[in-house]
Order: sequence, then structure tokens, then C-alpha cells
Amino acid sequence: MKEPIRKLLKEVAINVLIATLIFIGVVVLLHFLGLVADDNGHLLNRWLPLELAAGIIGSAYVLTVKNPNNYFGFVLGVIMSLLLAIQFYVESTPDNNMKDQTLLYCAVFIPCQLLTLVKWISASNGTSKDSKHAVPSFMGVKGLFIGLFIFADIVVLDMLVLQPKVNVANLMSACVVASSTQANFLMIRKRTDAWFYWLLFSVTGIIQMICIQNYVTLTLYIVYLFINGTACIAWCKQTTKERRGWLLASNWKINK
Repeated sequence: MKEPIRKLLKEVAINVLIATLIFIGVVVLLHFLGLVADDNGHLLNRWLPLELAAGIIGSAYVLTVKNPNNYFGFVLGVIMSLLLAIQFYVESTPDNNMKDQTLLYCAVFIPCQLLTLVKWISASNGTSKDSKHAVPSFMGVKGLFIGLFIFADIVVLDMLVLQPKVNVANLMSACVVASSTQANFLMIRKRTDAWFYWLLFSVTGIIQMICIQNYVTLTLYIVYLFINGTACIAWCKQTTKERRGWLLASNWKINK
């Protein structure tokens, strides 16, 4: 095994360990708060083991892709997506429909993560013809507005077609779908903008989980918020000036 690959795999292993320790702490805290089991020792949420597995793998995934050169994170991402797709399907209720997120993970997350894995491997091996896959960069002004327009369209479409009721939880679910869809597509080309959508994904996910009182997955989103924030800062620092796109004031000038 080549030394660079060994280092990347070591980073993955360390991130899985960190994520596991985080969620062990979460379970202990929730236990003392009486949110894990009743007085007879029965789980208050029978899907808790599934939520914990998704939380650990998901946290390790985000910790790993914080490094824009570690494509192995997307292997964890695919596993996470499968677990979360199952979780949101079995936990969906008539009042809080989360099957849109099951569709999201199956139809968007997994294909995008597999494609990103291929593109990032090609870039790391120097076989990619598109330099945009090699280093982080921001979209241009036009791309920014197109992205925001698509985000709004997805939210409206989700609410009209997939949500049975208009309430805060379902609106936040639609925002989770829209923001993560945008983020996944932007990650393929290593667009730093993706992390702004991931931050929005984390915030709206936190609000949704508070509304439906799912405290384990709430913790996952809180962890995501912290990790996504640090990843956003890291990627912004690694984005050179000439690749800062819409962040540059000169790119907002209108040609007369």
C-alpha cells in the first residue's frame, strides 16, 4: 500500500474513533436525562441503534471530507446515506413525513457521493481533465444566483408534492432536502460554496429534530453544525484568491 493512501486511511480510522467517542458521550448524557430508556429498561425509541450507527458513520464522513484530499470519506458517506434513508423511512409519520429525505439519500446523496469519489480519485491521481476537481473554488456570481433559485424551487416543490401538512417540521425537512441537494452537487467539483449549504442543512436539521423530539439525530445535526463550520473555514482558507468567484467584489461589476 502506498504511503499517501495509508495516511488517508489512518485519518479515516481516527475520525471513526472520534465519532464513536462523541456518540458514546451522547448516549450517556441522554441516559441521565431519561431520554434513552424507561424505568423498565425499554428503549423509548426502538430505532436508537440505527440512529447511533448513522450518527457515528455520518460524523466520521464529515470529519474526513473536511480534508479536500481525502476521497475515502465518500465511502463512509455512502454507508451513512443508506442508514439514514432507512431511518427516515421507518420513522416517518402521517404528520411528519420524512420519506422525502429517504428519497433524497437514495436518489441524490448516494449517486453524488459515488460520482464525487470517482472525480476526487481521478484528480488526486492527476488523471482528471478538469482542474476544477483538483482544488477548492467558489462559484461565480451567475452560479451563485442560479444555485439560490434552484434551492428555492426545491423547497417549494417538496412542500407542494411531498409534505402532507404545512408546519415548521415539514418546512425544515424541505430545506434539509434542498440545501443538501445543492451541497452534494457542488462537492463533486470541490466548490467551497457547498459548505455554506451544509451549514444551512445543519441548522434546518436541528430545528426539524427539535420539532419532532428526535434527540439522537438532533445531536448528529449539532455535531454536523460544528464540523461543517470548521470545514467551511478550512476550505475557505485553502481557496486561493483567483478562485474566490462571487466573493471578489470585482466579479460583481456590470460590463457597460
